[in-house]
Amino acid sequence: MNKGMVKTFCIAIFLLLPLAALAEGEIYKVVDKDGNITFTDQRPSSEAQPMDLPPLSVIETDIQRPAETEAAAEAEAAEPIPLTPRELRRKFRDFSITSPQPDETFWGTANSVVVTWGSAQPLESDMKVLLYVDGESREAPGSGSLTLTLERGEHKVYAELRDARNRRVLTTETVTFFVKQHSENFNRPVARPLPGRG
Repeated sequence: MNKGMVKTFCIAIFLLLPLAALAEGEIYKVVDKDGNITFTDQRPSSEAQPMDLPPLSVIETDIQRPAETEAAAEAEAAEPIPLTPRELRRKFRDFSITSPQPDETFWGTANSVVVTWGSAQPLESDMKVLLYVDGESREAPGSGSLTLTLERGEHKVYAELRDARNRRVLTTETVTFFVKQHSENFNRPVARPLPGRG
């Protein structure tokens, strides 16, 4: 291989490195009131969802590698490669809060509510879930459910799925629900005068 090919190959690698770093993060599209479009890696709001970008193009070369490099590459290929955030988003795209249902009302549960979440695909062993209840976060078990004791009234809940490096993979829709209790006067007998007595 001549020096010109090596130089061209090195330049191509350095040009593709920023694109590879960009692919690992999350990109959001923001349209302001005047219709101006900007792209950012900062989440603009809690409801914002990252864009689904097309995969990067990869150019194969016919460069010969030394024998020791090939052995190291074979050993590395034997180890499972962790999924990228984009691959995880595709795999768990149906991750959602399954209970409570939107606008569901809980009556007479002694203020206890079971929140459940999940995906058709089982979560990776090193993934975790953060549950946000009325804006307060709490780490949730991987079992997919958590029992909460809440005050009467309106409550909001959503969950974030995070990867092994604690990067946000997905955020569920926010579910609003209500906790209500029967009044102490509910079904209490009412004193009525006996017939024929005034």
